[in-house]
Parts: sequence; C-alpha cells; structure tokens
Amino acid sequence: MVALLFAVPAAAGADAGSGGSSSPTIPSVPPAAPGQDGGSPYSTAPQKRSARPVLTVFSATASAVNAGYPIVRFQVTDRSRTVRVRLAFVSLDGPGTYRKNLGSRRTGITHSYTWAPPAEASGTFRVRITARDSLGYSVVRATTVSVSPPAPAGDHRFPVAGPHNFGGPDARFGAARSGHTHQGQDIMAASGTPVIAPHAGRITWVAYQAVGAGYYVVLASDGEPYNYVFMHLLKGSVLVKSGDHVTTGQQLAQVGATGTAEGTHLHFEVWDGPWYNGGHAIDPLPFLKQWPGA
Repeated sequence: MVALLFAVPAAAGADAGSGGSSSPTIPSVPPAAPGQDGGSPYSTAPQKRSARPVLTVFSATASAVNAGYPIVRFQVTDRSRTVRVRLAFVSLDGPGTYRKNLGSRRTGITHSYTWAPPAEASGTFRVRITARDSLGYSVVRATTVSVSPPAPAGDHRFPVAGPHNFGGPDARFGAARSGHTHQGQDIMAASGTPVIAPHAGRITWVAYQAVGAGYYVVLASDGEPYNYVFMHLLKGSVLVKSGDHVTTGQQLAQVGATGTAEGTHLHFEVWDGPWYNGGHAIDPLPFLKQWPGA
C-alpha cells in the first residue's frame, strides 16, 4: 500500500479538525527563494570572482541534540547560479564509504545537510565535498567528524500507538513517485489507530489538501531542530490546532486514508529545520526504529 503525495503548506492556521474547505492549490514544488535550505543570501563587498567555484563556508559537526548525526554546512560562490554538489563520508577507523549526491544547489547561500548514518557507522569520518559548476570547474574540500551510535531516545514515542508495519520498498523515503520522490516513511496501520506526538512541541500547521496529504499536522519539536509531519489523517479525528503546545505521547489524530492514499496508513516525515521554510526532509526510518513502540 503506497501513498502518492507531495504536500506543501496550506493556508496558515487552517484547522483540519474543523472540517473546513480545501486549501488553495499550491505548486507541487515550492519555488526557490533566498534563504531556503536554512541559509541567507550571501553578500559581500564587490570583488572580482574566481573563475572556479570557491567554498566560502564548509563545516561538519555532530550535536547531541541532533541524535549524534553530523550536520554538514556549506556555501559556494561561483559565476554559475547553481553547482552540482556531492558528499562522501569515508571511515578512518575501518572499511566503509558512504556517498550522497545533493544535486543542484544554489550558489551564494548557506546550505545544510544532516547525514543519518547506517546503524553500523561509528567512529571518525573524513567528510569530502565536491562542487562542480556548469563549465566543468570544481572545488574539493575535506574535514573530519566523529559519529556516535544514536543514543536511546527514551524521551520520544513512536507516532502510531497500535499494530503497524513499515510496508515495502515503495513506502521508504526516496522511493520514486510521479514527478518527485517520496519524502517520508509510510507506516501501515488500521483506520482509527491513534497518532501521537513523538516529542513535545508546538503545532505549526493543521490543514487539508484534497490531492496529496489529505488532513495533515506539522509539529515543531522542542529542543530539537526537527519538524515532524503527519499526513492522510482520518477526517474529523484531528484533536489539535495551530499554535497548540503538545506533550510527548499526546494524541494528535487517527490514522486514515484522506487525500491521495492507497490504503490506511500514516505518511510520516522528519524535516531538519522548518517545514518548507528553510528546512529539508531527511529519512525518518532511523528515528522511528529507535523510538519506544517501534
């Protein structure tokens, strides 16, 4: 059972629990804007630009509040508007190289990427970045970062409070969809199964999208950089509104199949940063597997 969707914010403050009308039609891919990807437009005094790309910002840090996952931040200046960016994480403690193609990234702003390493990846890693422009010129830099296994997340809860499973390959983050890729993890469960808050935080969106997410809720977690997104919620089941503060484990709604969905399930997303306002979607499965109730 697979969800074919791509949700974007509906009108601010729309209350899915009220059974209101559908949100305005929004482009399936938000337009690029200065400051997207967690950064701000790069500006400096006028100067002669290099013929090659230049990395003006590059760092890799691991934060305990970020489940120990490394956050790579970078900014490239170049004559081209965009550059192609690739990352490689090379273990210095044994065999193991993990690569990530970030695709086209705008020059002149700072981007961030959170690497959720596989369970077996720990120790010190060499983080190598390669940025190539449209003329074929490139810049390569490297730094090191330490990766610890994810700490037990006793203060979190699995978002579905009942029998469930993770479905097949099409339910995974990054699975191909018509015109886009799947940005979350589908959790298969019976209609009416409680959907709960994985962590305390504030509700920032409660809305409805007829073609796509159906009834959905967005939660900005307290003390973490993450936004959690819950889609295809059962009509009339949403118990929160935008602006509410919720506690860990508090019921938000029920599993449904509203919007564009095949079978009842929760489409669950994790965003590093604000949802469609500077953040980016990351794979929820490593989070889900370590939360009590998985």
